[in-house]
Order: sequence, then structure tokens, then C-alpha cells
Amino acid sequence: MIVNVSEIKDGGLSLNLTRGPGWLGGSEKSEVASVGSDIEFHIDLLRTAGEVSVRGKVGFLAVARCSRCLSDVNVRTNLEIKLLLSPSEAEKKMESGGDMDYETYRGRTIDLNDYMREQVNLSLPYKAICAEDCRGLCGGCGRNLNEQQCGCEARQEDSRFAVLKDIKI
Repeated sequence: MIVNVSEIKDGGLSLNLTRGPGWLGGSEKSEVASVGSDIEFHIDLLRTAGEVSVRGKVGFLAVARCSRCLSDVNVRTNLEIKLLLSPSEAEKKMESGGDMDYETYRGRTIDLNDYMREQVNLSLPYKAICAEDCRGLCGGCGRNLNEQQCGCEARQEDSRFAVLKDIKI
């Protein structure tokens, strides 16, 4: 996503792009989550007084492991992009905070690839569950309790923690 600043006319520039999961780079698959579909970008760029405002939406399907039963979970992810780009010669006059990111660009082109990759990677779910009533795995045999009940006995209390039962908070 490299944009020539001169291509951004008075009315702005709209980009509708699709990238495959391989666009993110990195051949190893994460144990936590990964992108499981094409990534769709709907970006609007507007130029005012040398600065470029980038706003839009990014959507994709993330695949994660359920934190309780380890089955695959599909999570629809939609990001909102708000970025203000200033020429690198300009001093950063923006204070941190608010809901907009601030970056600089150099020369006559803007490369949005690294920023967009970062936003997609940061939005991948760290913890997901397949259902609110997911029963998880058996602590004894490791069987998925959502699929079938196991014959393991109920867990016995650990005698080391028996004293804590009487504490009133």
C-alpha cells in the first residue's frame, strides 16, 4: 500500500484492497491466533496542508484456539483506522492521547504497509472461547468435556488449601 501524495486530490483518495494472509509475513503459525481469511481494506486518504489523514476499516477472519477446550474458534475482526501523517520535516506538534495515531512520512510517497500490518497483528485475539458455557478439558484425562463426559472422578480438594475455606472476606 504505497501511495503517491500527489495522487490524493482535493476530494481525497479511496482505496479498496484485498490482501491474503501471507501479506503479513512470518511463515511460522502463531499458537495463539492467526489470520484465516483475506484481509479487506477500505481506506480514505485526505490531504490538508501537507498532512494526510488516513481513515478506514479493515476486516478479516481470525482463527484462534479456545482457551478452555483448545478447539478452533473463528473470530470476525473489524478494525477502525485513524491515522494522521505529517511530513518528516514537520515537528510533531500533536500530543499523545486521543483516538488517532500520529506518524510521519518522507518524500512524495506514503508506505502504509508496516502500519497496517502492525494494526492487524495487534488486533488478533489473545484469548478466545468457543462458547460461554464451554466446559473445557478434563484435568485428569484431558478429554474435551464438550464432546463427551469422561469417567474420571471429581477432583479431590488439595489439603494444603483447606485452611483457606474458613476465611471470610
